[in-house]
Amino acid sequence: MGARGTKPKENLSAMAGMLAPLSAKAPEGIRGGTEAEDEYERLAKELIKLGHLSAIHRQILVDYVEAWEIARTALDEIKSDGPTLENAETGNKYLNPSMTVWSMARSAMETAAKALGMTPLALQSIKNVKPQKPEKKENGPSNFLTGGE
Repeated sequence: MGARGTKPKENLSAMAGMLAPLSAKAPEGIRGGTEAEDEYERLAKELIKLGHLSAIHRQILVDYVEAWEIARTALDEIKSDGPTLENAETGNKYLNPSMTVWSMARSAMETAAKALGMTPLALQSIKNVKPQKPEKKENGPSNFLTGGE
């Protein structure tokens, strides 16, 4: 059976719009302030050069820069207080909670970086992806026997 009706052009144009490169300007509402917006714009310029940033990738980059801001804040706290803290009553040392926050933010950054092709391994795998050639369709009796249209 053949396709029914005409192809919906608005869906195709919407898809093309999603895959079109974005501008490097940071979207409104990034949590983290001007430093996160500056980091977004810095990375967006590089990703646009590589062809890795489109509308469908925007939220991944926003997640990356928000995690970057959290990691930066946690690292500042670790630098000022140290990686371990001391209980005032018992004198026992314990891990600074900012270490956990920093570790979780770095993990979120790594996940987003891989999705955006920002790691050497991810970049290499993106470069190695080759578009598939359409299969040649046969006409005649063999097409009928193999279930072709």
